[in-house]
Amino acid sequence: MKRHLSLIFILACILFSCKPDPVSPTVTTKAVTAITGNSAMSGGEVIDDGGADISARGVCWSKNQNPTVNDSRTNDGGGMGTFTSIVSDIEDSTTYFLRAYAVNSAGVSYGDVLSFMTLDLDENPEDPEDDGDEDNEILLPTVSTLSIDSVTCTAAFVSSGVVSDGGAEVTTYGVCWSVNHYPTICHNHTRDGKGVGEFTSEITELYPNKTYYVRAYATNEKGTAYGEELSFTTLEEIIIELPEVRTVSVTEITHNSAVVTGEVVSDGGAEVTSRGFVWNRCHIEDDSPIEDYNVEVDAGTGTFTYTLSGLLPNTEYWVYAYAVNSEGRTTGEHHYFTTQDDGTINGYEYVDLGLPSGLKWAAHNVGADSPSETGDYFAWGELEPKAEYIETNCISYGVNLPDISGDSQYDAASANWGASWRLPTREEMQELRDNCVWEWNTLDGISGFTITGPNGNHIFLPAAGFISSTTCYFLDLYGYYWTSFPGTENDYGSFSLCFGIDAIDIAWYFRHAGLTIRPVSD
Repeated sequence: MKRHLSLIFILACILFSCKPDPVSPTVTTKAVTAITGNSAMSGGEVIDDGGADISARGVCWSKNQNPTVNDSRTNDGGGMGTFTSIVSDIEDSTTYFLRAYAVNSAGVSYGDVLSFMTLDLDENPEDPEDDGDEDNEILLPTVSTLSIDSVTCTAAFVSSGVVSDGGAEVTTYGVCWSVNHYPTICHNHTRDGKGVGEFTSEITELYPNKTYYVRAYATNEKGTAYGEELSFTTLEEIIIELPEVRTVSVTEITHNSAVVTGEVVSDGGAEVTSRGFVWNRCHIEDDSPIEDYNVEVDAGTGTFTYTLSGLLPNTEYWVYAYAVNSEGRTTGEHHYFTTQDDGTINGYEYVDLGLPSGLKWAAHNVGADSPSETGDYFAWGELEPKAEYIETNCISYGVNLPDISGDSQYDAASANWGASWRLPTREEMQELRDNCVWEWNTLDGISGFTITGPNGNHIFLPAAGFISSTTCYFLDLYGYYWTSFPGTENDYGSFSLCFGIDAIDIAWYFRHAGLTIRPVSD
């Protein structure tokens, strides 16, 4: 087992080993060319960075055979690949040793050492007083076109160098360019300075997606010399427009949430840095200004979704998607939706049984917190439960009253629950009996009827019995529920729903008795 674990450990080390430490880079030295009395051209190529970025590269030179970066040197940038170096401010008729170098975090590496001898600027070496100014022949300057960088659709930068002035002052240098080969200063050109050394030229007002040819030039009293011809193609012009965004859909709508989907169809030619949704209610009765809701989802193109939460039930809303790029912000079309009813009225849950009248029945009794609880007991026409239920303390006993449904002076459902809650009428109780399936069973250990409506929804009426005087009778055997109908025989009783395991009836019962109440709402 230990051997097996050791093998796994070794394999893990091999597979997940750290990146090796960098080593010194590998660089080669270019041949020395364009040698004059006080300048020359060379360079090199970084062929291996050693596993780390090249921070500097160039050539170094000395009269000694092993020049280092502590001697004279150029700095020609960083990175891999070839580079060109101009050696200047050196003595005439002198032997120099030169080599390329490259630097990374592991150290400095060098290429092969090359030697070269500068030209003799003195025409009469036997006369040290003769510097050759009168007798030396003036030559054209030596100039090199080195590289083209940072090309856009209308511009580019060109790096060049004047290697030698040819024996006379370089009065101007720059680059010239054309859509044809071998451009001259008769074509478009820059004027970037005078003398010798490296210089950078900016070419502007170019056309997009077009090939140009460019050469460096330098002018002295002898004339104008040109460097190597290089070419480049400008980038295709990109026209930035506003992004195109759609509000795709609003789905999964509940009483307090909805899922909205948007889509960025096009980025308009620039990165979409932000996209999201804005929404609010359609009808706001309050005159005070209300800020729209705004959420940033993410960035980019394609579809994106977000769940709107904290919405109000049974309320109409609008929503739209938006997207932002460098050109600006654009929006999708407005979508309208209405949240669902949350299944409560004034905080009390109801059930829609799908009855012909559309009546909503409360999920539990007045005074209860769940469908299986009996809740409070009320004498007919009274608003509060009490300790004793007798004829002499019943305010409606022997009193002629009309149907009390919705009358908060006598209707305990209306008075206790508010809003549109009320006692069911006799007809509404009859509708419940005639249009639903009644099944005797138990809920949380309490017997009663599960009543299932035409749409499959159901309520549970517990067999709560009734209270006479101070005693509760028939609990868990029979149920007695008040209607709002006062009765027709006399003023001592009213109609109620009465049921047991084998009987369901709507019948007259004494008003002073304590019965349970199951509210309804239109």
